[in-house]
Amino acid sequence: MNDTYHIFNDLNKIRANSNRVLYISLALTVGCTLFNIYFGYKTNESAKNRFYLLDNGQKLAAVRINDPKRALDILCEGHVKNFHELFFSLEPDLRFIKRNIEGKALYMIDHSGKRLYNRLLDQNYYEDVAKSDYSIEVEQDSLYIDYSAYPFAFRFMGKQKIRKNEKTEYRNLVTSGFLLETKSTPNNLNGLKIIRFHVLENNDLQ
Repeated sequence: MNDTYHIFNDLNKIRANSNRVLYISLALTVGCTLFNIYFGYKTNESAKNRFYLLDNGQKLAAVRINDPKRALDILCEGHVKNFHELFFSLEPDLRFIKRNIEGKALYMIDHSGKRLYNRLLDQNYYEDVAKSDYSIEVEQDSLYIDYSAYPFAFRFMGKQKIRKNEKTEYRNLVTSGFLLETKSTPNNLNGLKIIRFHVLENNDLQ
C-alpha cells in the first residue's frame, strides 16, 4: 500500500514539475514576444526621427529630430541645396561633372532636370568649361519653400562664383520648382524629388 502511495505521489510530483516547466516556458515565450514587439516599435519610432546630413550627396551622419516640422525643413532645404551644388558647381574635368550630375544630381530630380542637362550637353557647355580651365562654385543667398500646399513649391536664389585664372566673376542663379515625397533609395537618401524645375535667371553680375 505504501509503495502504491509513493508511486502516485511521485507521479503527482512529476506532473507538477512538468506543469511548472510548461508555465515557465509559456511565460518566457510571452515575455520575449512582448519585448520584441516593444523593441520593434521603439526602433521604428527612432528610425522615423533619424535623418541624414548630406554633403554633395554623400551621407555624413545621422541625426535625431523630434520635431516633425523641423525635420521636414532640414530634409527639403538640404535636398534643394545639395542638388544645386551637384548640378551647378563645376570643375574643368568632364568625368567629375558627369559623376556629380549623372551619378547623383539626376536621381534627385524628375525629367525636367534631365532635359536641362541634355540641352547644356547639346550646347557643348560642359566641354567649354573643361577647355576654358575654370571652376564654378554655387553660393546660396536664400531659399523659400512653401509648405502650405503639396507638392511644396520652392524658389532658390544664389549665384555662381566663376574663377578664371586669377580673376573671379559672378552670375546670378534663380531657380524654381516643387518638392515631391518619394521612396528613399541608395541614390536618393532624402526620399524627395524635385519636379517642374526651371532656371529663371542666370545672368552676369557687374
